Amino acid sequence: MTDRTNPWVTLSRERRYEDRYLGVDLDQLRHESGREHPHVALRFKVFGVAVLPVDPAGRVTLIGQYRYVLDRFTWELPRGSGSVSDDALATARRELSEETGDEAGSWLELLRLDASPGISSERVPGFVAWNLTRGPSHPDPQESLRLRRLPFAAALDEALSGAITDGPSVALLLCLAERARRGDLPEDLSALLRE
Repeated sequence: MTDRTNPWVTLSRERRYEDRYLGVDLDQLRHESGREHPHVALRFKVFGVAVLPVDPAGRVTLIGQYRYVLDRFTWELPRGSGSVSDDALATARRELSEETGDEAGSWLELLRLDASPGISSERVPGFVAWNLTRGPSHPDPQESLRLRRLPFAAALDEALSGAITDGPSVALLLCLAERARRGDLPEDLSALLRE
């Protein structure tokens, strides 16, 4: 499909809810086919960030926490958010330090995801971090986090088996594995993944 023009006309927009994270709009749309219908849009004021930290032994740190909306405990990579006007790398550095205590000497942005493009404007940049030094974590007071460190291959297995269900975490693990397979990573990072 080569035509990338917008087939939608926004006839009206009504803001139904707003807080510091997002606005919820009810838009009335008309498609180029002539069909009109309502559409709920979540317009985010923040972006989510995901970090895949690889320590000197080639281990990945996973964060375990109970996710209220899912009503279950999950394992995922360190995650957080920043204002859409913030620098993504600075946000990733802050979240890695807060949740794990790690500081990274090397960073590589692997991807930028659209979290749920049919309904949401949320974007999720994803980074790999290595050359880590460890310090004390300092999570937000409302976060009850568990940390688990496991070899990269074991974390990748958990992503493939469905034990890790967080989309950006799975995408980052698979992306790093594929880039390693292609030989498309800095050599010092590739060496850690072979450990």
